[in-house]
Amino acid sequence: MTVIGMPVSMFIVFVATLVAGSLGAIHYVVVHVLLGRPVNDVTTDQTIDGSEAVADRGRTDG
Repeated sequence: MTVIGMPVSMFIVFVATLVAGSLGAIHYVVVHVLLGRPVNDVTTDQTIDGSEAVADRGRTDG
């Protein structure tokens, strides 16, 4: 049995590839274009008002 000239297993892989690519494209447009978030955005531990947190875990002052 064939679907659009392809075996069923190949058609399923083809559809899964289209769905995954579409989800990636939608994610890129919403997050990186509309919201303006850079790709390499590193989040820092900050309080609500934007200042740095008081206690840094693992930090030692010699």
